[in-house]
Amino acid sequence: MNRLVSKFGKYNVAAFIIMGVGLILFLLAPTGWGVGFDSDVLGFFIFLIGLLMCGVGLSRRKSGRVKLALIALASVLSIFILTLVVASIFDWNLW
Repeated sequence: MNRLVSKFGKYNVAAFIIMGVGLILFLLAPTGWGVGFDSDVLGFFIFLIGLLMCGVGLSRRKSGRVKLALIALASVLSIFILTLVVASIFDWNLW
């Protein structure tokens, strides 16, 4: 764990752990095991928060063109993710 923290930093390791918790909650939703509520939406949003934290942590460590590329990638991915979130809220069938 110390090697991981020294390589990526405390912030990015915390983001990876948060993403892992969100992924576990998301995958446990169809089984209904361990939680008494529908955890797929909660797990999805926790995973997105961890992904956002990871992007912020990476952009703080990088400079120049890498930051610009990360910002462009985040904006393109956010359009897709926002579409999926809105579709799930309003129960739209996209496919």
